[in-house]
Amino acid sequence: MRQLPDDCKAGQILGQIRRDIPVIGLAPAYDLSEPWPDRISRLDDSELLGAKAVEPAMASCIRSGLLLRGDFQEESHNISQSISSPEGSYWHAIMHRLEPDYSNSKYWFNRVGPHPLFEQLATLAPPVANEEVLGEICSPSWDPFRFTDACESAVCGRLGEYRQDLEQLQELEFDLLFAYCYSRAVGHESSIG
Repeated sequence: MRQLPDDCKAGQILGQIRRDIPVIGLAPAYDLSEPWPDRISRLDDSELLGAKAVEPAMASCIRSGLLLRGDFQEESHNISQSISSPEGSYWHAIMHRLEPDYSNSKYWFNRVGPHPLFEQLATLAPPVANEEVLGEICSPSWDPFRFTDACESAVCGRLGEYRQDLEQLQELEFDLLFAYCYSRAVGHESSIG
């Protein structure tokens, strides 16, 4: 993932969460013992981002993403469902996929519409996942609906041998969306990744 500035609390918090939960799973893991929701909510946008927020909705997306990565699904859900942007819908869709509520996840991916991340995911996915898995979800381009189906299949025992690939793809997806939201929050229209 593109490194965030040293004074970006969101990056520091994400690093701490990742030490406790190394990989986003296909299903919920557990809440961390650290009171992250309270700590994250107490930070104003500038403290959270380490820079002035030019798009407050994207700062809210960062909050939702951090909470989701820490497996605080309810708190993440409360934030993401109040953000009326494709990125808010994207966090909402990921949350429901992890819940798991696959049909609701697909509903929210439908609200995302075509997103610039999809092209980047299709480009960066090959070194991360097995060719057979990629054929299921990434042919000819990234398909969040088929990815959701693949995650459901792995959780239900089908495609179970590809569970690690799918979890790594979820982590890639998270990293790209997090970096994208951060760039937009601080006003950097940059390439994704």
